[in-house]
Parts: sequence; structure tokens; C-alpha cells
Amino acid sequence: MSDATATWTLRPDVVTTVVEDGAVLLDLESKYFYSVNATGWAVLQLFEAGATREHAEERCNGWGAPDSDGEAIARFLDLLLEERLVEANGAPPQTPEVAVQGGWAAPKIEKHKEPLQKIMTSAFDPSLPLAE
Repeated sequence: MSDATATWTLRPDVVTTVVEDGAVLLDLESKYFYSVNATGWAVLQLFEAGATREHAEERCNGWGAPDSDGEAIARFLDLLLEERLVEANGAPPQTPEVAVQGGWAAPKIEKHKEPLQKIMTSAFDPSLPLAE
């Protein structure tokens, strides 16, 4: 199965938070944050349900992507794969109804420079200092 024909889904340990102009992702495995614009968030919603790369590209065209944004779309999708934010699965692709908020703009993703050093998993963890 090639990258182009595989169905990809957002990894379960990638947590998303929607913000006014897109979304913020936290990869719980690597502890890195990523910011995506509104178009990037729309593309990621396709991968929440399960989509092929080809399907994502087609949806971008349907949202109004000009031919000149083809390279930006490819870079965005490449980065999702390189950073392992999505994973291949054997399920058939889904077709959720997703819209780009605010109109078309090339999808963008930015990896924040520093990872989150520690995530508190329990308020009762004895290794964490108490607040005074």
C-alpha cells in the first residue's frame, strides 16, 4: 500500500484543540505542539475520520484551492506523515462533511520549537512538588 492510496487517520495520541483561526495539536508521544490554520484544521478533520492523501487533495480543490497551492498542500500532507501525526489503517476512507472556515487559504502547519517537558498525569503523583 503506497502513501497515496493508504487510508490515514489522526493518531489517537494526538490531541486537538480548536482555536479561532485553526487548531493546536499536542502529540502526547513526542510532547510537541503544532499550530494549523483554518484550512489545515479542515484537512485534519478529514483524517480524524480516515482519508487518503488523494481524497484530501481533491477536497482542497473543492474548497477552492488554486493550482498554485498544490505544492503547499503536498508539503502540508508530507509533514503530517513525516511527523507521524497520522497513521495508516486498513479501513476504507470516510467522507465527512467538512468546510473551511473563512474561505480558502493554503494549509499551514507549524511545529513549535520546544516540546512540553512533562505532562502531569495525576494530581496525586508523589514525584510532583506541592504548590505552596
